[in-house]
Amino acid sequence: MAGLRLAGALWIIAGLVCVLLFVFVFVQEHVDNLMVLVQNPLLPSLVACGAIVGLTIGVLLVVRPGPDVVRWSNIAGVAWLIAFGSLLLTALDEPGPRTSSSLITAFGIAGALVAYRFRGAVRPE
Repeated sequence: MAGLRLAGALWIIAGLVCVLLFVFVFVQEHVDNLMVLVQNPLLPSLVACGAIVGLTIGVLLVVRPGPDVVRWSNIAGVAWLIAFGSLLLTALDEPGPRTSSSLITAFGIAGALVAYRFRGAVRPE
């Protein structure tokens, strides 16, 4: 169970990094004109969805780990790699986006891999 709690903590960190990125980069930089977020919604919505997914899976892995949650973590890990990994590859030339994309990608993938590694510790419901 400790391994699944570690996976949950990693997912929570990934979700919190998404929340911080959304609040301090997208909202705070455009607080005078939030229509910019509506005009270019792809990146802010990706980060907001990442926050929801990361925090939800993380809390479920910590509070109520089960085979279904581990399966959701695996599925989310693949989607996470595709979404944020591709975002990381497009941001390689800019240090700020590269750092934030690296943190989000690394913590999410690490959470999924740790949950996958300790999937045998879960008792079927």
